[in-house]
Amino acid sequence: MTTPVAIILAAGKGTRMVSDLPKVLHRMAGEPLVAYPIRAAREVGASTVVLVVGYREALVRQEVGERFSVDEGWLRFATQAEQLGTGHAVMCALPALEGIDGTALVLSGDVPLLREKTLRALVERCEATAAGLALTTFEPPDPTGYGRILRDADGRVVAIREHRDATLAERAVGECNAGTYAVGLEHLRADLPRVQRSNAQGEIYLTDLVELAAARGEVAALRIDPLEAAGVNTPQQLAELEAAARARG
Repeated sequence: MTTPVAIILAAGKGTRMVSDLPKVLHRMAGEPLVAYPIRAAREVGASTVVLVVGYREALVRQEVGERFSVDEGWLRFATQAEQLGTGHAVMCALPALEGIDGTALVLSGDVPLLREKTLRALVERCEATAAGLALTTFEPPDPTGYGRILRDADGRVVAIREHRDATLAERAVGECNAGTYAVGLEHLRADLPRVQRSNAQGEIYLTDLVELAAARGEVAALRIDPLEAAGVNTPQQLAELEAAARARG
């Protein structure tokens, strides 16, 4: 495995948290949510971590700067001024990675329980396939709202369909996108400008890269524990996730 970099998406407000505080700064076990993916990225050896910020950017920068050695240069910030989707957020991060090649982990700032071994396996699978992309999947009890993993007759991943854009048949699929990826930086740079905003949200979906990658080779899929895939959208989810994390140890 080569040394990866990491892009962490942390620009959203999190309206369902019913708070003016950016969602990624809400505390779990005394730490802001965003601290967890930052540490996980460093544990797997990420040489550079780019944090994509937007809502209350100055506060996020301040909180993160108080916990990590920003002056050492490994942690960088990128601004997503408009919320135009996950693909757009990653595009905003790419200038901070100029001159760097290799594999990028794409993580969410509100998903705190990813393990180092999971991220390591994801990078290794990405580097082993001509598609240059590996993704995580899981099977939630209720898949409503999640992107569905679409496979061909041979079981190969060919696309991710967001719930709002999915047909009834696609919504019947139980395997869902867990939202963590490893992608070759050269593919991010080449493919993201090709992604269209022809979807229900009118956004640039990072998930649309999967269909482009599948044309190059077999996209690697890593099934993970639902607890690792769990993100935070409400105060109740935060409390439940903290309790589950304590139980897991």
